[in-house]
Amino acid sequence: MIRFPATILVDPVVSPWLIGLVVVGVAYGSWRTYQQCSLSVRARVGLWLLRVAAVLILSWLLLLPKRRTVRVEREDPVLAIAVDISASMTDNPGKLKHTRQERAVSFLADGKVQRLCKRYRVVHFQIGAETEEAAGDGDELIFNAPRSHIGSGINRIVERLRADNLAGIILLSDGLDQSGERLTPAALATRIYIPELELPYEPPPEPEEDWYVADVSYPKMMVVNWKANVDVLIRRRGKDAAEFPIHLRQGGRPLRTSIVSFAVGEAFQQVSFSIEPTEVGQLVYEVEIGPGVDGEPANNKREFLIEVNDPKNRVLYLEGVPRWAFKFLKRALLSEKNYQLSAFVQGGNGAFINFDEMSGQAGGEVPKFSTETLSQYRVVVLGDMGASALSEEDCKNLQGFVNKGGGLLFYGAQHSYGSEGLATSSLLAEMMPAVSEPGARMREGRFTADLSAKGRTHPALAELASASQLPPILSFWSPVKVSPFASKLLVTADGSPVLVTRPYGQGRVAMVLSDSLWRWQLGGSASGADKSLYGRFVTQLVYWLAPSEKDLESTTMLQAVVSHSQAELRQKVTIGAVYDPGEDKGKAGVTCKIATPAGKVLVFPMMAGSLGADVGLTKSADGYKCFFTPQDPGQYQITLNTLDGNQEATATVLAEKPENERTSEPINRKYLSGVSADTGGAFVEWPNRHELFDQIRYQPKEVTFTDEYPIWNRWWWLVILLTLFCVEWWWRRRSDLV
Repeated sequence: MIRFPATILVDPVVSPWLIGLVVVGVAYGSWRTYQQCSLSVRARVGLWLLRVAAVLILSWLLLLPKRRTVRVEREDPVLAIAVDISASMTDNPGKLKHTRQERAVSFLADGKVQRLCKRYRVVHFQIGAETEEAAGDGDELIFNAPRSHIGSGINRIVERLRADNLAGIILLSDGLDQSGERLTPAALATRIYIPELELPYEPPPEPEEDWYVADVSYPKMMVVNWKANVDVLIRRRGKDAAEFPIHLRQGGRPLRTSIVSFAVGEAFQQVSFSIEPTEVGQLVYEVEIGPGVDGEPANNKREFLIEVNDPKNRVLYLEGVPRWAFKFLKRALLSEKNYQLSAFVQGGNGAFINFDEMSGQAGGEVPKFSTETLSQYRVVVLGDMGASALSEEDCKNLQGFVNKGGGLLFYGAQHSYGSEGLATSSLLAEMMPAVSEPGARMREGRFTADLSAKGRTHPALAELASASQLPPILSFWSPVKVSPFASKLLVTADGSPVLVTRPYGQGRVAMVLSDSLWRWQLGGSASGADKSLYGRFVTQLVYWLAPSEKDLESTTMLQAVVSHSQAELRQKVTIGAVYDPGEDKGKAGVTCKIATPAGKVLVFPMMAGSLGADVGLTKSADGYKCFFTPQDPGQYQITLNTLDGNQEATATVLAEKPENERTSEPINRKYLSGVSADTGGAFVEWPNRHELFDQIRYQPKEVTFTDEYPIWNRWWWLVILLTLFCVEWWWRRRSDLV
């Protein structure tokens, strides 16, 4: 460090010339005053000097002096060491003495390398699917990242160190880049030095016969008691004919067994299993093949996880006298496999009959509109019915159903919206997006219909927003008074509403004011879609009305959610706990315990926060969250507990090795040498690794530091001034000059 002599700078309050004139004037006036006194010359000079000294100090302070010091420090250049921690670093296709992983760790632990690094400021990074700054201890590195994003990782490192004097980057990698990202101009201007982690080797002999599970195709989510297929792709290395069993298990329990036959020279076979889960939850399945002689038994098995839900996506549809709208609305809903429709029509005596599309009709009582029964449905559709169809108790329970988050669709006409219809119920009218005005009737003709400005961006009409022009409608109920809480989504040319929606409590309500929308079914599908325009309109509207399974509400029941039920190794998993202790805030808090495949139990603190898309929720909810990264393949059992220990929620995460990292490929010398050549660095053989440091430039950066601080505001200036004034006053008093 070099220091330069300090300098004094001034920033006067007024002009220095004016300050000088004041000093001269005061000095002259003071001398003239004391010259007339009958004091000794010594006393007069002493008093005058005291006065002049005080004025000089005040003048000095008016100059606002400050002290400036300048020093120059030498800053060592930065050397970045980036280690590829992808799983491919553990590969050893050439059966060499040392793997790439071992070479990388030994480079970091090499005493000579550490001595050569001492003159640099070393920053360590890990490159996998993500690039992170890390400690320099090679023993703590875990080589199981699911991806090798080398190109993007180098770009992130250069961006991170853009403000530093970067001497270069030492890259410890096999060069099997999967990012496909080119180096940025800033990265190309940074020299990259790469030691060869794997010596060239002769291609290994033809591997012995090996069968392995290459891929498993399965549904990620299912409904209990529904059937689905699991397709297993089996490949092999070899040519001989073979026949062996393949097993499907769930939770260790055998479900199915089949026989796989390979003809001579046949490379792969596909086997399909039919599954029909009978329980709800996260079910772990396993497929395993059993060849007699196999070169690598470790790849004969594959686990996968299916989330099985109860079929709560139920729609209850009540209709009056059968009409065309009932036929096509029911057909559109029946085409949705994600929903179970219960449709009922009123007979001549007012009783409801369960209507079956396949058999024409079948007897059955309409479900009671009790709180318990309605909780089994997501959406209730009320068709064109009179006021007597539902009792006051039914309407009250229906109102509670919507208030708690259920969906309600009014799909009526003359009977329902008229003076003797369901709309006359005060409980239902309170939820309706629109109510009839005096003289309301079903207007008939040919009317243009279009989406309103709100409707074009509304999720309930997402399927219609792409249509260039909607077909006309032949009727609509008018006039009506729209609720101030409602939105008109579909309107006629004169602005009369055709589709109106509104929120009610935690639920949603929609109202269709036309009984001719079903004619859109006759126009066929638009834009080559599988469904007709009407079918897409109905299903999208019902989807919007239905509360999502993951639209969790604030509840005192503890619920566990995870961002990934199946994750690759080193993939960050977010664990969320939806829990509201209510008014008893003293019990707020959740603990998280994770049982690893190795039998260890990890405890993670959960912090209060907002949960949303990061854990698969479609709308945010208050709760708790924590993060963990699986390091070993297998099942991770997650257990959440409230602080009082009264509630518990569980979840399962299945961690798998990254398939695309099992390459058994040699290091990509072409990529590594190209990166070093493009950046002006070097790619050297392993025995010459120490020579890299001879090529890494050492150019310390000189940084100039300037320190300034004021010296006019020191406390001792005040002490000196007060001392001078006091001494002068004492002397004048003693000489009877006061």
